[in-house]
Amino acid sequence: MNQAPSISPADRVPIKEKIAYGLGNVGAGIQENADKALMTPVFVVTVGLSPSMMSLAGLIYRLWDAITDLLMGWISDNTRTRWGRRRPWIFLGAILMGLAMPVLFFFNPAWPQPGIIVWMIGFSMLLYLTLTIFNIPYQSLLLEISPSSVERTNVAAWRGYLGVVVQFVMTWMWWIVQLPYFNNARGETDMINGARWVTCGLALIVIVLGLLPALFVRERYYANASKQEKLNLWTNLKLTFKNRPFVILTAITGTYVLGLNMIWGFDFFVKLYHVCGGDQKLASTVAGLQGTLQIFLSLAGIPIFQFVARKMGKLFALRLTILIVACASASTLVFYQPGYPYLSMLPILLLAPVSSGIWILIPSLNGDVVDFDELHTGERREGAFASVFSWILKFALSLAAAFSGPLIELAGYRAGLHRDSIPPEILWNLRLFLAATPLVFLVPAILLCAKFPLTTKRIEEIRAELESRRGTIGAG
Repeated sequence: MNQAPSISPADRVPIKEKIAYGLGNVGAGIQENADKALMTPVFVVTVGLSPSMMSLAGLIYRLWDAITDLLMGWISDNTRTRWGRRRPWIFLGAILMGLAMPVLFFFNPAWPQPGIIVWMIGFSMLLYLTLTIFNIPYQSLLLEISPSSVERTNVAAWRGYLGVVVQFVMTWMWWIVQLPYFNNARGETDMINGARWVTCGLALIVIVLGLLPALFVRERYYANASKQEKLNLWTNLKLTFKNRPFVILTAITGTYVLGLNMIWGFDFFVKLYHVCGGDQKLASTVAGLQGTLQIFLSLAGIPIFQFVARKMGKLFALRLTILIVACASASTLVFYQPGYPYLSMLPILLLAPVSSGIWILIPSLNGDVVDFDELHTGERREGAFASVFSWILKFALSLAAAFSGPLIELAGYRAGLHRDSIPPEILWNLRLFLAATPLVFLVPAILLCAKFPLTTKRIEEIRAELESRRGTIGAG
């Protein structure tokens, strides 16, 4: 059993900064996930784009996003201003995120499909660019927010607690945009109009919350980091990929993300057509109730996985979360049944505490990787690790997006032809893919955890060596 060390007063992050940092994630999460939550209902179900076309579009803007992440990490590490390396970019990114957010849905549904596709891809790329400007410096800030590995986990936990706001908003987005307030002149449901109005309102919240980390969170390593020699992009990347713990951690994350995200398209169609009989209002209501319950379970999961990480070590906790995800996925064959829409909530509710746990553990482990890197290179390169980690994460999301649509069509689904109902044999194919696909990726993720070398004991040894070398942390 690994016993986590106590946190010294000098290493603690004030509550005000923890809240400001966590609320910044709420702003970024709303910007990223609001549009994502509405893309399938708007562009596939309403407009009629094929799942394969959506996959191709997703691949294009996700790869674009991954490339810009790498550049932003390098730019952030090499920024030198009186306000630090991260905060100026966070400030700028927050404003740009809000301004860009509503644009995606201001297209004319009467356009030919190629025009709608170009609009969707182009403005998705713009949205992800603004998110990158904010998010990479923001993620880097977590890696340097405290020299204590335990306190970094605590800050990530605060981010998780506050992140349930995003979960609540996203849960009801599909339902909200179908409200009668947004109906067209004939009194019919108009999801496109609803999406426009709702995202305009959320954009103001994104700007306000996104500015908080820039205004209230210190950069604790900036006094030391500002003296570092600037590295060119290629050298930065080579040094990052030479870090063995980092390579293993990104492999774990990439396989986990692939396993989880290749199934969401299947989940949407199985719930809509198999469980809810094609009734969008029923499916969106179930999704809203499910998401509301997820909030409470997500909150419960945070202290549970903090406790497990302290008592058994972060790696044990990480393996446990991945195992639970695999079990939840397989259980959809049992709980997704016609006529029992609320029973179908159980697998996702099982995932709720796990999802909050894993995104506390992985960023905290990435902070340990940065300390390991400093021990061997003498440099603080949080931006490099945050950006490359994000690149790997988004590359995995790109692969998931690229394959999920064709797999849905391989199962037999056709947009337009199966708009109102899906034959039983096709639904069975979709259900099998939903249950089995994650296991292909989650089993290797569990095995990779055994290769990660930064145990609790080793992390503390690294911390002691670094503190003896660099002395007191400079404040930014």
